[in-house]
Formats: sequence, C-alpha cells, structure tokens
Amino acid sequence: MRGRLKRRTIIVLCVLGAVILALTVALSVVCHSRALYEGEVADDGAYASVMADIEDMSKANPRVVDLAMLGSHNANTYNLDKFVGISGEAGKGMGALNTLAPGLFYRYSKNQVSDVYSQLRQGVRFLCFRCSYYEGEWCGSHTLIDAPMRVYVPDVIRFLRENPGEIVVLFFSVYDCAGVGFSETIDRLFSYEYDGQTLQDYIPYENIPLGELRYNDVTKEGTKGGAAVLFSLYHAKRSGDLEAAKSNAQFGKIFVEGGGVFNERRFSSEWYNRAAPSALAEAISAQCELMREDFEKYADCLRIMQIQASPTTKDLWETAGMWSLVRYAKKHNAEMIENPSFDGWMEVMPIVLCDFVTTASGNFNQNINEKIIAYNRNFARELLAAAG
Repeated sequence: MRGRLKRRTIIVLCVLGAVILALTVALSVVCHSRALYEGEVADDGAYASVMADIEDMSKANPRVVDLAMLGSHNANTYNLDKFVGISGEAGKGMGALNTLAPGLFYRYSKNQVSDVYSQLRQGVRFLCFRCSYYEGEWCGSHTLIDAPMRVYVPDVIRFLRENPGEIVVLFFSVYDCAGVGFSETIDRLFSYEYDGQTLQDYIPYENIPLGELRYNDVTKEGTKGGAAVLFSLYHAKRSGDLEAAKSNAQFGKIFVEGGGVFNERRFSSEWYNRAAPSALAEAISAQCELMREDFEKYADCLRIMQIQASPTTKDLWETAGMWSLVRYAKKHNAEMIENPSFDGWMEVMPIVLCDFVTTASGNFNQNINEKIIAYNRNFARELLAAAG
C-alpha cells in the first residue's frame, strides 16, 4: 500500500516538475526572445517615385493635405536593436520590467524593420517619428530609447536630394522633452546634415497655412524633392515656450498642431486600440462617417487612417496570438487594404498609417503603393477636369 502511494507521489511530483519546467521555459522564451518572424521584406526600391511620375502632377498642383500617402508608424523603431535606455514617457518601474522581460518589450515596441531611407524607397511619404530627449540628444523612442534623430533625418535629406518631385511629411510626435525649449528643438532639427545639406534646403516655402500648401510650393513645380515638418503641440506646452519659439527664424517653415503662425488644426488621426481586423474596420468606418458629416472641419488638415493593430484586452484572442507587432502586421496589413470599404476610407483619410510598411507578405507593399498612385493620378485628373 505504502509502495503504491509512494509511486503515485513520485509520478505526481514528476508531472508537476515537468509542467513547471515547461512553463518556466515558455515564460523565459516569451520574456526574452527578440525573434520577430518578419518574413519577406520589400527592398527593391520600386517606389522611390510615387508622385513625380504622375502625368500633369505639377499642372494639377493638388493641396498636400489631399494627397494619398503611405505612412510609417513610429518609423524610427527599426533601430531598437540599438536600445540605450527607457524613455521618460514610460513612467517609473518600466526599467525594472524591461530587465525582467526585455524580449517582450522589444517585440511590442518595434513597429518597423527597414531603415528610413529604405522605407522611403518603398513608397513611404509620411514619417511618424516618436521621439524623446535623452542624455543630451533627441532620440527615437517607443517606450525604449533607440538611436539619435541625427541618424534618421539625414536619410530623408538624402532621399529628397535623389528624388525630385517627391514630397515627404515628417511628423515629430514628442513625448518627453525633458524641459528642452521648443526653439532649441527647432534649431537642432535643422542642424542635422547630409552631404552639407539640411532640411531647410528642401523647404522652399514659408508662412503658408497647411490647408493652402500645394505640391508646387513644396517641390518648386516638381523640380526638387520637398518636405513638410509637423510638430505636436504637446512638446510646446510641456516646454512652455511656444510664444518664444515664434521668434525663431525657422518657425515659419514648420507646422505646429493646434498653434504656430496660423492657429489651425494640422491633422486628424484616431488611434482605435483594436487588434481584430473586423473591429478595427468597424471603428474606421464609424470615424469616416463622423468626418463626412462635418468634412469642412477636417478639410484643411492631414487626414490619417491608422490601420495598425494594437494589443488590447478588447481583442484577447488576436492579442494572445500576436507575438510581435511586426509578425502580426504581415497578415493584418494585407487584410485591411483588401477590405471592401478601404477605397471609401481613403477618400476621407488618404494617409494610410501602419506598422511594417515594407512587408511583402500578401504583396502588401506593392498593393498599397499601387492604390496610392492610382488615387493620386485620378485626383490630379479630377482637378484638371474641374479647371477646364
């Protein structure tokens, strides 16, 4: 009797030990693995020109806010491999949590896998840079701090130099300014160089309201690459010196959300916090209807459609199977643009913002660029037809 009990006890303990070991290994993998499982990446530079090649683009001269663009969500995060610290935006305790689960933080903070220059050559024209001031430099961030902004901006300058007639919109979403003044931030932005040139060399206009800014203003009638720079007012409020920044010689070359030279709305961009494609599609459709009802309110700002998925308790099944933002985007991106309502969404929100913009899975990068080119071509034709 005692022998049987002893054997049963041993069996139970062995099974329990095996379960604990398996859970420990699984937890260790989940917390520490940095594998993204990104799959095939588009890197052939096939979409270095998506505006300049459109017939009569300069003649049509559309407003910048009406152009369709592929947008890169947190474009800087491809560089999270160069992690140097935790952003002040993350709050206390995040450093300790990152030490316990560095792989988990990495996989859910990394939105892109290709460098900025490669993203631009694959059709991206709206770059969302999430940034924070860290140890004396403006750096890219998304909870984790990555490389300094002086790494990213030269890529944009290089691209614009090589591709006349193309426009790139840079949106600096500043989460932690660490008390740095807004005017100083502007100066720092315009100090980054590529081969002796700065962004100033690609902003030929000044003091034009965003809603009036046109293709020819930015590209000098299609003869040069051009940029538009947008800051979140959040930074100006935190630093408390928006008024002082207005005296900066370069202030007329940038746009500030909710302020600046012209007190106008600069962009409309809703974050839906959903992972399930069906739920996200429903939310985007609802936002479109809301904007259509009062379109005049949004007509003069950049209208951004966020199609990226977010881990959330609202969509537990999808979140549980996500593993990484990049892995999930492989299938998710293609599924979103194949939605029957997508073309209608683009009519209201022509800037398509997403994770893993260079994924070749489901031919996403090719298909979204072809949609964007077709949209802008048709829009240019409509403008010319209306002008007679």
